[in-house]
Amino acid sequence: MEASQLVGVQRAEIYEVAARLLGCGPHHVAFGSGHGQLYGDIISAIPLKGEDRVLVSRQEWMGNVICLQNAARLSGASLSLMASDDSTAVDVEVLCANPSPDVRILALTWIGASGALINPAAAIGRAIRQSRSSAFFIVDASQAIGQLPINVEELGCDALVACGRKFLRGPRGTAIAYISPRLAAEVVPRKLDNFSAAWNGKDVVQVSDARVFETAEESVALRLGLGKAIEQALELGLDNIREKLNHKASALRDGLAAQPKVQVLDLGKEKAACVTFTVGGLSCGQVKRALADRGITIGMNGSGYTPYEFGATRHHRTAPCLGTHEHL
Repeated sequence: MEASQLVGVQRAEIYEVAARLLGCGPHHVAFGSGHGQLYGDIISAIPLKGEDRVLVSRQEWMGNVICLQNAARLSGASLSLMASDDSTAVDVEVLCANPSPDVRILALTWIGASGALINPAAAIGRAIRQSRSSAFFIVDASQAIGQLPINVEELGCDALVACGRKFLRGPRGTAIAYISPRLAAEVVPRKLDNFSAAWNGKDVVQVSDARVFETAEESVALRLGLGKAIEQALELGLDNIREKLNHKASALRDGLAAQPKVQVLDLGKEKAACVTFTVGGLSCGQVKRALADRGITIGMNGSGYTPYEFGATRHHRTAPCLGTHEHL
């Protein structure tokens, strides 16, 4: 407690730094212990009815899918996939042509966890606003934050959620979210404490901004580490980071594509700094172990990690291996 008080000023300043990263005000920023925790708290706080619909992108991570499916199951709402173009990105033209007043949540994974495709998040946000839809636009930015410039005003999203440990290079056990004033005014959080609400002697009065999703207890050390990671990203410049990562990822794709029996699987008109590939005649586990023996660490997510994406591209991805070069 004493140590926490000594860094009180620095802790408060992290909201300001995070707001600069996201392009919003500091009271629109909430912190959490992980993407799943923060994303789940936000989704569960959005009231749903039986006639409501939830739309998701093909790149949705399994954790998000479970969270959204559970919310739909408890309320009687339905969940379905948004239409995709030839690259499997969300088809904005189809989305614009078929606005539906019963869509309550539109959930988008900006960059998938099992590929390099970058969804057109800003164009989707514009389409939602132009259709005058009342749907809440929720963006999973865990793969985007730290490698792409982010401005939530340009995205037009109601919430943006990301973990701190990926391209932002912060500590594990940290997460950050943007919450729009519109969403903050309508949520009904499933859990509150003395940080996110107050007792006036008669009623519980919840906080009216993003911090309604925070709790009184936190890891001060992890929060300070996340703040330092955000500061470093801003000092380096997101445009510069994006250029460097894109250059190295492109070089890696070219190098892999030139190797016999290696197939690069990345899709999308614009690609992020993840490289997905298979090696003919070898299982993903064999590839991962062989590279680990050479001091190279890659991820191996498998079809269950992003089930809609692999279901849609099964003919391309019979044995997915994912190289996540987050620290290049």
